[in-house]
Amino acid sequence: MAKKIVLLVIPLVIVALLVGSMFIGVFPLNAPPSSSNPPPNTSPTDVVSPDGVTLQVVFLDVGQADCVLLKTDNYAMLIDAGNVGQDKLVLNYLIDYGVTTLDYLVATHPHADHIGSMASVVKAMDRIGMVMMPDKSHTIKAFENLINAIEEKDIPVNIPHPGDVFTLGNANVQVIAPNSAVYNDLNDYSIVLRVEFGNTVFLFTGDADTKSENEQLTNGLTLKADVLKVGHHGSRTSSIQKYLNAVAPSYAVISCGADNTYGHPHKEAMTRLTGTGAAIYRTDEHGTIIFVTDGETITVTVTHGFGSIPLLGTGSSELAYIGNKNSKVFHLQSCSFLPQEQNRVYFNSRQEAIDAGYTPCNTCKP
Repeated sequence: MAKKIVLLVIPLVIVALLVGSMFIGVFPLNAPPSSSNPPPNTSPTDVVSPDGVTLQVVFLDVGQADCVLLKTDNYAMLIDAGNVGQDKLVLNYLIDYGVTTLDYLVATHPHADHIGSMASVVKAMDRIGMVMMPDKSHTIKAFENLINAIEEKDIPVNIPHPGDVFTLGNANVQVIAPNSAVYNDLNDYSIVLRVEFGNTVFLFTGDADTKSENEQLTNGLTLKADVLKVGHHGSRTSSIQKYLNAVAPSYAVISCGADNTYGHPHKEAMTRLTGTGAAIYRTDEHGTIIFVTDGETITVTVTHGFGSIPLLGTGSSELAYIGNKNSKVFHLQSCSFLPQEQNRVYFNSRQEAIDAGYTPCNTCKP
């Protein structure tokens, strides 16, 4: 596990021109952001979840934007924070999940649909152990607001490098990308994180496009993961076949807005994703998507809006069930007789499906 102490150089010069004189503390990535989170002393493959401890990964429904919350025990990490104007939405989500402190806040790259409301998150949190961002600045107001908010609260900032490892409670997190110093496309600066909890693995890719994916394939780091956060909202310029073959996900999650003007997810990407055999979840169709793992098994629930969010940390989340609107039969998500998307209805529990008048499939026996 290589220890790296990094310095903000180019971005801070540019930011200084934008916001005046300032100071941002730089923190070693594999040192703790606070005394409550000890430095890792195991490799990513050594972590085993203690009995009763779970990792919750929540893909928040923020429309055509990204925002992912990870919680385990008393630790939390937020990856991206929605778009400009979604401050209240994102903060309401965090309130609903009882998040008042963050061990890590990750700005995958400085596009507005990833950092648009992040300044408000910084201001609202009681404590943030560390902010992580790539070595790339931007001229948009959201980036300036974020840097100002970080400086005002004197939060340590880190530029991660591939191979860096840090802990989130009993989860080990490895940095996979970015692998180069300069890109033509801002999306390829995206921080890519591989989170391992027991024997389950999640891969978060931001908006990493083809160039970044090809670099990840050759940097010697493992990409295999159970759950893939699909790159760039399901754009055709992400999720190349070789990359999907290396990740080999059982689940794929696309964060995108209903009827978005980009046409995400693109048909080409969906064809490649479908070919993996992974169960595909989309925030535009399923709302907020919640994964819970004890380190051995993964369960999934979906929910729309507030007030119906399952209590995290109980380990009681059930697999999402898929009903057929025409036959009134409900199935496991792995069933070979699933209806077409337009004929589907989703249930958070088996009992919910039965109460709605649906009967269990005779094939998959949910």
